Amino acid sequence: MMRYDVVVVGAGPGGAEAARAAAGQGLRTLLLEEHRSVGLPTHCTGKLSLHAFREFDLPPALAVNALSAAVFHSPGGVVVHVRRTSADSYVVDRVRFDRWLVERAACAGAEVVTGVRVTHAARRGDLLRVRGDYAGRAGTFEAEARTVIDAEGASPRLPASLGLRLARTYANGLQYEMRGIGGLEADTPEMFFGRDTAPGFFAWLLPLDRQTARIGLAVDPRETPHAPVRYLERLLAAHPALRRRAAGAVVVRKVGGRIPMLTAGAPTARDGVLVVGDAAGQVKATSGGGIYYAMTAGRLAGTTAARYAAGDRRAAQAYERGWRRAFGREVAFTALGRRVINRLADRELDLVMRFIHASPAVRASVEAAGDTQYQSRLFLPLLRTLAAAALRRPALLPVVGLALVQGMLAQM
Repeated sequence: MMRYDVVVVGAGPGGAEAARAAAGQGLRTLLLEEHRSVGLPTHCTGKLSLHAFREFDLPPALAVNALSAAVFHSPGGVVVHVRRTSADSYVVDRVRFDRWLVERAACAGAEVVTGVRVTHAARRGDLLRVRGDYAGRAGTFEAEARTVIDAEGASPRLPASLGLRLARTYANGLQYEMRGIGGLEADTPEMFFGRDTAPGFFAWLLPLDRQTARIGLAVDPRETPHAPVRYLERLLAAHPALRRRAAGAVVVRKVGGRIPMLTAGAPTARDGVLVVGDAAGQVKATSGGGIYYAMTAGRLAGTTAARYAAGDRRAAQAYERGWRRAFGREVAFTALGRRVINRLADRELDLVMRFIHASPAVRASVEAAGDTQYQSRLFLPLLRTLAAAALRRPALLPVVGLALVQGMLAQM
């Protein structure tokens, strides 16, 4: 039986940062990854904000593309373009990115073991024991620690076995990486909205260069009985803004998975168990993005593990307060935003998009205050601009007001 101060389960961005932070505190740290190769398989578009590069001292070489603009397609064909003066996010190669983070954690002193699928955890007095299977060979893996940091991803197994019930909802996603897409602007992702396009969520086109893009969508299973592939194939074949551009393009890679979203107030820590990233539902419900939040939560969890090692029984509450203070407002805000958008009928969404398209002041507000990482920062400036402009378009006020009220009621 191997004994550690902290065991981190899952070597994605959240787990790697948790292991680096814990090892940096002088703790004996074990980082476990169920796959033999870190970063595989990938389940993500790889879009990462400028905040993450700055805050976590990431080398620019990890970025394969910079993004500084966006195009929004409404259900009825209204197209809105916005552009910022400089890049605010980047696209990374997730395999190379994840491996770089794990190597950095190892350099900080964390022990990294791959090919171990953890299946169970149990309490043994003041310690937590994790047990798993080796990939491709016989034998059982076991280790004990004062703290377990769960970074398993969207479908965690351990929290329930340790008495922590995670309350979340899911969207189901599918993405194709395609080569030969026409009409790409390398710095401009595109978003597609509509109940027939992606019920309960949206579709995206994320360019990697002028010929290659990641095109995908997610759907809320509560809104449709159909799998994402039905909608993605139809998007590529029939959407007016894509069908000609995608004709003849080649699918290089397919990835799919669930996008978890945390239910308001649901706990993410208990008695030595700290849950981070997708496992905790620390995701923007408007976009499904969560790499930066996972890394932030991982760092907090790693430093919290040092408090457990020192015998602080209130460390779980400190972790909970810490991540909610850091980005909990954004998780709650984007959950509200998702509910607002989902309650708009397509004709109402067309009205809003047409209004934005026709209003330079609104677009300027988005371009000036918009922040893909901290979306709430746009809300008040945009609300003031919309209120002033809507005096000339009173029909817009009931639509936006009703959606906001319905979204807030759903959040309660």
